[in-house]
Amino acid sequence: MVKMNPLKFNKTALATALSTALIIPSIANAFVVEKITVEGANRIGYETINSYLPVTKGEFLSSTLTKQTIERLYKTGFFDNVSIYQRGQGELVIDVVERPSISEVKIEGNKLIETEVLEDALQTLGIKKGRIYNQLDLDRIIIDLKRRYQNQGYYAASVSIESTELARNRVDLLIKIVEGEPASMGRIALVGNEVYSDRRLKGIMALSETGVFGLGDSYSKPKLEADMEKIRSFYLDRGYAQFKIDSSQVSLSTDKTKVFTTINMKEGDRFTLSKVAFTGETIISQEEIDRITDVQAGDIFSRSKIIDAVNIIRERLSEEGYAFAEVEPDTIINPTDKTMDVTFKIEPKDRVYIRYVDFEGNTRTRDHVIRRELRQLESAPYSLKAVRQSQSRLERLGFFKSSKIETKRISDDQVDLIVKIEEQPTGSFTAGVGYSQVDGVSFNIGLSERNFIGSGNKLDLQINTSSARKTADIGITNPYFTEDNVSLGMGLYFREIDAEELDVADYTTNNFGFRTSLGYPLSENNTLRYGLKFDAQELVCANTFNYCKDYIDDFGDKTNSVQASLSWIHNTTNSFYFPSKGQKTTLTLEAVVPGTSDAPFYKVFAEENLYLPMTKNLSLHLKGGLAYGDGYGDIDILPFYENFYAGGIGTVRGYEPNSLSANYDLDTDGSDRPVGGNTRVLTTVEMISPVPFVEDSSNQRISWFFDAGYAFNGLSNAKFNDMRASVGVGYSWITPVGPLTFSVAQPLNEQEGDETQTFQFTLGTAF
Repeated sequence: MVKMNPLKFNKTALATALSTALIIPSIANAFVVEKITVEGANRIGYETINSYLPVTKGEFLSSTLTKQTIERLYKTGFFDNVSIYQRGQGELVIDVVERPSISEVKIEGNKLIETEVLEDALQTLGIKKGRIYNQLDLDRIIIDLKRRYQNQGYYAASVSIESTELARNRVDLLIKIVEGEPASMGRIALVGNEVYSDRRLKGIMALSETGVFGLGDSYSKPKLEADMEKIRSFYLDRGYAQFKIDSSQVSLSTDKTKVFTTINMKEGDRFTLSKVAFTGETIISQEEIDRITDVQAGDIFSRSKIIDAVNIIRERLSEEGYAFAEVEPDTIINPTDKTMDVTFKIEPKDRVYIRYVDFEGNTRTRDHVIRRELRQLESAPYSLKAVRQSQSRLERLGFFKSSKIETKRISDDQVDLIVKIEEQPTGSFTAGVGYSQVDGVSFNIGLSERNFIGSGNKLDLQINTSSARKTADIGITNPYFTEDNVSLGMGLYFREIDAEELDVADYTTNNFGFRTSLGYPLSENNTLRYGLKFDAQELVCANTFNYCKDYIDDFGDKTNSVQASLSWIHNTTNSFYFPSKGQKTTLTLEAVVPGTSDAPFYKVFAEENLYLPMTKNLSLHLKGGLAYGDGYGDIDILPFYENFYAGGIGTVRGYEPNSLSANYDLDTDGSDRPVGGNTRVLTTVEMISPVPFVEDSSNQRISWFFDAGYAFNGLSNAKFNDMRASVGVGYSWITPVGPLTFSVAQPLNEQEGDETQTFQFTLGTAF
């Protein structure tokens, strides 16, 4: 292995040039070239070489042409040596020594910068497999790679290149990198700031000085440039319109471990706005412009407010179809009285219409399923508001891993919309053995598909059997039963539930019935849903459960009923599975139709979910729920088997499922299990985010939560002090077999007799 020395090469090149110069006089007698012969060329063809020659057959070869021939061939970079001479009568012989080709390039020692990035950099310098190897490129490679490391603060990084000569005039290159340690930030000196202190300005910078304990940031040129832009924006947003950074100097300690930075600035005067005007064809009224913008005469000048006003006006004009409107702010500085005049020049351009809407990426979902969610239609004026509504509706479907609507300009007044989507599994087929903390071991077979064969229809087929449950359910829902987005759902079900095995109560309910529902859209974000259920139920009591037996004596063990429901849903969330912003409110009334049952009852549900984005990847979720039920007619209480329960995932994590309520009296009722209640209060506060350190966590999330809730017997008995609370961490994952949820929780105020459970999980239930 030989380490190439650029200095040695320069001497070799110089010697070659001198020897070549000596060849020129050797062609003492100029002659007419009748034949050109190239010798020594193996990889480079005659036609390629001939294309660089200034001399052709039949041309008189002079000393000037001889010199030009040698110079041009050297400049190609293909050859280490070039010589020419005359052979015989009229034959010009060009003898070359080709430079080696690169067989392979290896890089070792790099950790900070990925190998692929370095390889791309080398290719821009002409260094890659199969290229001609030129030793003069070594210096450029070393300088370029060192510069890349220095921009990241690694001033002690060293780069060396070793070459290995191979057969057939080839060479292997090994680039050795020793990154060393990054240089830390030494002192940051700010010069010229008088209005704001060093401490205030350094507080907005990302880079921080190394403290007495060696804690501080590593130097990074991009970060320093970003910090200087932060300082500039800080001043420009506070009225200092003439602020500028004159210069910045960076110096390095002798041991290359610290970087010292000096930033020189001029603050200038603070300006207020004396005049704000909007000129041109504004389209919208001046009153509306004043209402939607936050720039007024008398305000302190703020660059960010000016930019916001420009964007707001452009977006508002785009809602009127002017997709390419131009809004240009023009400022005039009055240095005498320290004021500024701002004039927004508005040019709406041509009104833009949608030519076509094309779809990309939907290999499964049919075009019309996507198209019916769009609020931006073909041949209609372009509207940014309609495009955003379309984007939101696609994300709320839950069919796609990602969706994006792009605009492609066709002419001054026409655009195409390109809807790009990435599909994700929307259902699963399951058959096998499962386990949950509530049901124990279960056997199941099921098909659940929210986008059945790409039609947008929802199909559910479930058959489950366990020690506590035996269920069969088939249902289908068409969300676009009519063109007006009226949905229709129908289903058949059978349920045999052993509440004693569920550890809820000592009774079993067996149900069989038929259900149907209609969903009617009131507006873009509001829906009314009507439901009707025909239910046949049998109640079976345990031998010791006296309360249940007394109920059967009064109302019988078999009940046939018709149950009606009415729901109002308001939904502005931005995703079906994992929303990060928006609101979802649900109000539901369920009631047994009078005259269809001996034990009629009604239930009222209210649930509010609010998602507030805190940062790009962090959102605050506030959830509150209230449920209340009661009997009417011949029964003045809610039937006990319809009671609400709390505890477990979905209500209050950290407590046993369905355990948070008063218990039956063992002596009187024949059971000591939880009674449940006709009133339930629930609340949740959680911070949710994608799973950290996972490259693609779009189908996963993690949360830090606070839960509280309880099931009370009677609304008047609902007391805040009786509610149970917990804190913990939750994890949710959309798997091909359904949503999987884990939680680890710690109860905060457990009472004597409470049943707690730190770790809980569920598969296939809603979040």
